[in-house]
This record gives sequence, C-alpha cells and structure tokens, in this order.
Amino acid sequence: MYYTQTKQWRERLAMAVFAAFIFGPVVLHTGIARAETDVLEANPALDKAVMAALEQCQQVSSSCAATTSNAAGILVFPSVVKADLIIGGAGGKGALIEHGKITGYYSIGAGSAGLQVGVASASQVYVFRTPGALAQLKSGPDWKAGASAGVTVMSADANASSATGPVLAYVFDSKGLNAGVSVEVFDVWKTAQARPLS
Repeated sequence: MYYTQTKQWRERLAMAVFAAFIFGPVVLHTGIARAETDVLEANPALDKAVMAALEQCQQVSSSCAATTSNAAGILVFPSVVKADLIIGGAGGKGALIEHGKITGYYSIGAGSAGLQVGVASASQVYVFRTPGALAQLKSGPDWKAGASAGVTVMSADANASSATGPVLAYVFDSKGLNAGVSVEVFDVWKTAQARPLS
C-alpha cells in the first residue's frame, strides 16, 4: 500500500515537472508578449496625439505626405517643448510607427545649448526611408538626430523627389514647417530606458 502510494506520488511529480518543462516557456512567452502589448496600449492619449501630428505633417507638407507613404518607419514627437519651459533643456514623448501601427515609444531631449530662441513648442517627424536607417534607431541605446545619422531637415518648398538622405526631419507648428530649427542638439532613446549619458 505504502509502496503503491509512493510510486503514484513520484509519477505525479514527474508529470508535473515534465509539464512545467514543456509548457512553462510557452506560458512565460505569452506573459512577456502580453506585457509588451500592455506597454504599447498603455498611452492612448499619446497614440492619438502622435497620429494627429503625423496627419498634420502630411497636410502642411506635400513632401511629408509623399515620403511617409512608403517609409520604413516614422518617428513622431507631437510636442517638443523649448528649454526655458522645462528644467534642463527641451524634450518630449513620441512613438515609432511601422506599417501604420505604433511599435514603440521614444523620448527626445536636448540641453539648452544650441536651441533656437522663439521656438516654444513644435512637432517633429522623422521619416526613416531605409530599413538600415531604422535599424540604427532601434538597435542603439540612443540615437543622435543630426547629420551623423543622415538626417536632412526639410524646408517648406522642398519636394520628395529632391530630398536626400536616409532620414528626413519635419519640424512644424500651427504656422507650418520651421526649417530653421536645428535637430543636431537632440538625442532620442526608448522611453522604457533611462536617458543615456552624453
């Protein structure tokens, strides 16, 4: 009797261990996927602002409308606030759009040095024209929004066919495009991570 119960207990324990070994990774992977989905769904207000800013960019610039239609990715910051309005520089929150869907959240920031006077707040849209340029954004701890990353700031009279560079930047407010703003001073990093030290 005791031997039979012990044998049954051992068989049940072995089955439980086997089930945990087989199904554990599936459950864990499902939990991770759900957590990632929750993160992406956690900020509907930002999602709405991002999509609205992208639509505005497409309306104020025919170049923006043309280049975003077949881009590898589009990084949108609805409102980048000027240095004297927040402590320690300028910054804002945004999201990366791939194939019409938001796939990640990003932060943008800059020190006060180099920021132009008179630009209190503006939207910034970065159009990644090639998978390679997009991979540089997604793979590093931070991304410098300047010439070293191949970023070209678009002016109001520029058209898509004459645009050069793997990344095009559109800076605009309610008055339209503002090509006078330098993006060289900005760093971009994933929102879930701490801002990398310069």
